[in-house]
Amino acid sequence: MPDRDPEPDPARSGAIVAALQALTVAVDRYADVRGGAHGLHRTDLYALAHVMQAGRRGEDLTPGALSASLNLSSPATSALLGRLERAGHVRREHDTADRRRVAVVMTDSAMDAGRAVFGPLGDAMRGVLATMPAADQQVVLDFLEAAVAATSEATEGTTGGRPPVAST
Repeated sequence: MPDRDPEPDPARSGAIVAALQALTVAVDRYADVRGGAHGLHRTDLYALAHVMQAGRRGEDLTPGALSASLNLSSPATSALLGRLERAGHVRREHDTADRRRVAVVMTDSAMDAGRAVFGPLGDAMRGVLATMPAADQQVVLDFLEAAVAATSEATEGTTGGRPPVAST
């Protein structure tokens, strides 16, 4: 990351935070509108994203881990998984060594739905990035990674390391 500005501009910092808030609202609205057009609630999309990320890392995602990631109660997670199974987007697979252990696995239909929902947004974002020099793209990447880490730290710090569990 480049050297820090010895005298950060509070107005610019405030504008960046405001832009991040606006981006968050815009992305949530996008997920609601585009996901809704495909019969998926925002929480469904977030769940599929967690399942996909676990798959990319070569890890099994248990219903309990999904529950913790989404900050949902066990009954709410069960209802969520039931919806996604009925839609054909996930399946629960039992571990061959320990039948009590269950992994949530994404199906091809979920991948298709994910591409349909988020493909246009990804294309639009890549179009924005294409207008920027590589060095600026690296600054954006560094900032976003640091912002995600700071958000995670702030979340854990406000609740003693464990977020409260939502019931729905």
